[in-house]
Amino acid sequence: MKKIVSLLIAFILVFSLASCSVIEGLIPDNDNPDVDDIPANDDGKDDNTDVGGGSDNTGGGTTGGENDDPLGDDSTGDDKVDPPTCTDGCKDADGDAICDNCGEGVPVPPEERAPVIFLAGDSTVKTYEENQYIAGWGQFLSYFLGDDIVVKNAAHGGRSSRSFINEGRLYDIEGSDYTFSQNGGNSIADEIKAGDYLFIQFGHNDDDTKKASSYGTMYDRMTPLGTPDANGIYPTTPAEKRATDYLPEAYINLASDSEESTALSTIAKYGDEYYAYGDGSFKWYLKQYIDFARSVGAIPVLVTPVARVKFSGKEIVGGAGLHGENFAYVEAVRQLASEENCLLIDLFAESKEMLETATSTYANYLMALKPNELTGSWPTGYDATYGNTAEGYTGIEATHYNKYGAFLQAAAVAEAILANAQAYSFADKVLTAPEKFIDPSNLMSKSTAGLIEALFTTVNVTNPDRWYAQPEEIISKINELDTMGEITGDNYKEIGQMCEQIRLAYNGLNVDYRSQVTNLAKLEAAEATVKAFEILNRPKPTKTVIFDADDLALDKYTETVTEGEFTLVATEAKAMDKKSSKVNFTYGTVSYENTYGLSVGGKATFGSNRYISFTVDGPCTVTVAVRSSGSDVRTLALVDSAKQTVGSFEAPTSVLVSSLDIEEAGTYSVGSAGSGMYIYMIIIEYFE
Repeated sequence: MKKIVSLLIAFILVFSLASCSVIEGLIPDNDNPDVDDIPANDDGKDDNTDVGGGSDNTGGGTTGGENDDPLGDDSTGDDKVDPPTCTDGCKDADGDAICDNCGEGVPVPPEERAPVIFLAGDSTVKTYEENQYIAGWGQFLSYFLGDDIVVKNAAHGGRSSRSFINEGRLYDIEGSDYTFSQNGGNSIADEIKAGDYLFIQFGHNDDDTKKASSYGTMYDRMTPLGTPDANGIYPTTPAEKRATDYLPEAYINLASDSEESTALSTIAKYGDEYYAYGDGSFKWYLKQYIDFARSVGAIPVLVTPVARVKFSGKEIVGGAGLHGENFAYVEAVRQLASEENCLLIDLFAESKEMLETATSTYANYLMALKPNELTGSWPTGYDATYGNTAEGYTGIEATHYNKYGAFLQAAAVAEAILANAQAYSFADKVLTAPEKFIDPSNLMSKSTAGLIEALFTTVNVTNPDRWYAQPEEIISKINELDTMGEITGDNYKEIGQMCEQIRLAYNGLNVDYRSQVTNLAKLEAAEATVKAFEILNRPKPTKTVIFDADDLALDKYTETVTEGEFTLVATEAKAMDKKSSKVNFTYGTVSYENTYGLSVGGKATFGSNRYISFTVDGPCTVTVAVRSSGSDVRTLALVDSAKQTVGSFEAPTSVLVSSLDIEEAGTYSVGSAGSGMYIYMIIIEYFE
């Protein structure tokens, strides 16, 4: 059974190491710019993403792929070197190295070994899989460090300063059966030693200013700031542990019986006691990390949370939600760093400047695609409307960064270390020109990328081998289609392959060049003709199920109604109407004329309103005839029973017929990803 780290024993350990004077060397960062404009949570829900399967997927927790030993040089949890890997640290009384079965070894003074950097934080810090669009800055920090510096990333999505402790991620909790894979399943306390560093970034999930709409995270995540005094200083209010059968009254007043039951099941994993919502303030929980690090001779570093994309004009602004009004949670971190004489990296200020330099248009290209479970090559895959493609992207995140954005955040951390190098024993190991680089999406203009990268004055974040395809190459490839002759049933496959290659090359163009491809319409026409031949030459479907708006029984849907094989989900407040809207379209060899369309008045809330659901028996093709009810192109999302987006259909201003393949049996739903549109027909076809 693991036990809570004893602060008293650790305190004695620190002073038994005569050479350890790291606490005396701490230099606070008091040069904190005043930040009045702060980002807000756009949806009130943050950092609850466990990407890539399961709840914990970061493996050993090392970052960047360069330091792949999850336990570093010593996995025993003490400062002794384990045989047989003792050649560098085990010395005899005369200081000579001994490496032949030297038994227990001798303590290795902190100044004689490279420090390990531990990261405690949330999803904006955590390590994701290489093939995912989403990223945390912690997974790229090692890109800016020498090979002998190990980064152990224990950060994980959805964690606050309070829940990270409750789960035993900082130090072991007696009686807890909570499991996690970061850092090899070990708590930070299992491995951290004197001379190591603990970087601490929380705030995204602590913020409770939106608890009325996000009460589901209250019992395990949220942490109140408390009321500031006359000088605006937030309190450091101590917390007392509660029995794990206790739920805060604020949560009970909002939650259903089933939600209460789920909450109790979750906190039961914490052992016999836990820190509940309302017990203790944000600054007090952060102070526990500082006190813990110092008790074992490690050096704490507070990091303000990265900014979110919430613009008003040219500035990132705040409000209820992430970081609190007037960016209170970030200010509380700065206050605590000053009060505790603790190192501070103001990553919020850096990321805010980065986003504002990019402007509201291009800041999107620093952020992750949603749904952020998506995998694939990066940075290709974006499109001009932020991901409305057949692959199912439904927009850009406002919270999590993509690989380029996270790479830049890691660079900002590296620059902050170099700016205060005397406080970091490993500052001479920070690389000003990293060996690995991450490039931006080609949809970010070259000039904008240059402005962002120019913010870095010490660290070089520009890939020296960066190259962009040229528009002349794409124009020439498209013109080659003319040499193929008319598209027929005999050559459509060959021409289709050629179109795919040209489209891939076009996607590689920088946005600055795309308007120069003056013959793009020729490619689009060829793609449409090829698609028509593909449909014509398919085998005859073995089963077809059709939703036709002309056949709807009601003129207005204000509750859930089943129409044949389809279920229309609506409410009185979020109704769907059968409206006269005559269109003509063709699918395969069949021409259709619809008099009515099902009008959805706005964004679907899957599980609640404004969508159509249906169940499929197995692999099939879903075809939709749809158009925008406005003057802009919109998106019809296809989601599965877990409300995860699996595809999307474009809804332009004139009716468009497009198809998606579904690979697995199950219940699926379609609904607007944004504004209103007309759905005329849904055709589900099964093929052998």
